[in-house]
Amino acid sequence: MQEIVTFQDIVNDNSEPPAPIIGDGVLLDKTILTIIGEAKAKKSFLALNFAVAMARGEGFAGFTVNEKKKVLLLSAEGGYYPSRERIKQVTKDEADEVLDSIFTLKYVNLSVDDNENYEELTQMIRATSPDVVIIDPLIKFHSQDENSSAGMSIVFRRFRELIEDFGISIIVVHHTGKNRSLGGRGSSFITGEYDSCITIAKPNTGSTHKLKFDMRHVETPDSRNIQFNTDTLWFEEDDGVHDPVVDYIVENGCKSRTEVVTDWISTNTFSKGYGYKMINKSIKAGNIVEADGLLLVPPEDDGDETK
Repeated sequence: MQEIVTFQDIVNDNSEPPAPIIGDGVLLDKTILTIIGEAKAKKSFLALNFAVAMARGEGFAGFTVNEKKKVLLLSAEGGYYPSRERIKQVTKDEADEVLDSIFTLKYVNLSVDDNENYEELTQMIRATSPDVVIIDPLIKFHSQDENSSAGMSIVFRRFRELIEDFGISIIVVHHTGKNRSLGGRGSSFITGEYDSCITIAKPNTGSTHKLKFDMRHVETPDSRNIQFNTDTLWFEEDDGVHDPVVDYIVENGCKSRTEVVTDWISTNTFSKGYGYKMINKSIKAGNIVEADGLLLVPPEDDGDETK
């Protein structure tokens, strides 16, 4: 039976709340963080970075982690050997203490709405005593219709039971729907059930990903950019020196202003007004030029004035 308290008990309770697991309220004690993004937005890499950072007790890419935590990472995508190579690269030079604090399965086939599978999951949690459980991706861990509020209620009720029974926090990786501006796919119940959310956008060009936050219990942080290092497989703080207009033209060739902005709008990269603002800023800085209605990167000056 759940503990019943009076308002008097609450008023007289002056205990300190648990410190955030990931700073700025990104992941609080006994809550659900959802990481949402389209295919190949590197949601799983972000979740993996979080797992190692929490085990290490140190932050990355502007995220703060102040205490070491044990993590149970359940990834049902990619297969064992590709996942093994990712893990080796991400944990290169990590201490044994960090590696021993992250638990996983070679092969994951669990549906939390199946009673036998759910019992198996609870046994894993008892055996490993994690502080955080990562579910990646949501769709591989249930047999419900994601468009059904009733179905998703069953799934998230199980998540809440795990939180209540074991005192854990949960990170859930989830895909966007066809309309990325509406967030995660499926029933709005999913959106209503998380405590915090990171939406990660796939870069139009380059390695810069835009993060948007949604917090239920604390003030929501501003959106920001982070960069993915393809050598280390870690996200890093954005250096702020890249020009997204130059990145786009280099990747896609000469385009008109309208074509660039239309593409940005369709991929939820920038709004119309901000897109045109970025183009004007890039032209003013001399990073791109406009000729015959098309944007292009000017040729580099080799410094030889005799040519």
